[in-house]
Amino acid sequence: MSLAPVIVAGSGVHGAAMAFWRCWIGLAVVGVIALLRKEMRWEHLRMAVPAGLCFGASIGLFFWASQITSIANASLITVLQPIVLMAGARLRFGELVTSRDVLWAFVAIAGAVVLVLAGDSTGTGDIRGDLLATISIVVGAGYFILGRRVLETVPVLAFMTGMFTSAGVLLGLAVIASGVDLSPATGADWARVAGVALLPGIGHVLLNVAQNGAPLNLIGVIQLLVPVNATLLAFWFLNQSVTPLQLVGMVIVITALTIQTWLRSRGAPDAAPNIK
Repeated sequence: MSLAPVIVAGSGVHGAAMAFWRCWIGLAVVGVIALLRKEMRWEHLRMAVPAGLCFGASIGLFFWASQITSIANASLITVLQPIVLMAGARLRFGELVTSRDVLWAFVAIAGAVVLVLAGDSTGTGDIRGDLLATISIVVGAGYFILGRRVLETVPVLAFMTGMFTSAGVLLGLAVIASGVDLSPATGADWARVAGVALLPGIGHVLLNVAQNGAPLNLIGVIQLLVPVNATLLAFWFLNQSVTPLQLVGMVIVITALTIQTWLRSRGAPDAAPNIK
């Protein structure tokens, strides 16, 4: 999933149009598979609508932000989102969020904040990019919170079919209202459109599968690896610089997540139970 902001940032296609294509290409793939597996029901589509609206709004804002601000700043969605997801996991699903969970989550968040703030300021002259990324944080958390309950009874591919349908309709209306051009200008842009739909899409499927076996608060924290990977990928493919302080932030994130998952694997008494 770390590939998404990197692909979008290097594309001439507007972020809203890129999000639109991601949803409809994703729908074509998962919808056909769901039909062949005979997993889909109209009720499944209806249940996925609220999560789909959150997803469509979130990626539309996030992709747009990726083209206005730097890759690291756009990745703020993954830096602050664990805080919202921890609260949602506790209040909505009754997950046990221990003091140990909170400690290592905030250590990882602190490392991610260092990574973001130490980034190259290139591309951040327009504060709209940072504001769009901030709005997408809350909306994106709504996708996980609303989708979690649905995935307890609905197959992943059927859920994603309904989710992509409602998200695609929302983004289609946004594109029409804004007058954004949907047509990629070059073959390279078409390749980026396909890439952002299919490559991060694999991670999206796996993430939804994980929701049936991992605590929601842990899923949110592990996504802090996205800005780490995205920053490295932007360095390799987009020639964005990586400062020594950013490297320190990456080490903090990786170390904190490693310790947290290791402690969970030991089955300590105060570990948060898995949601089945």
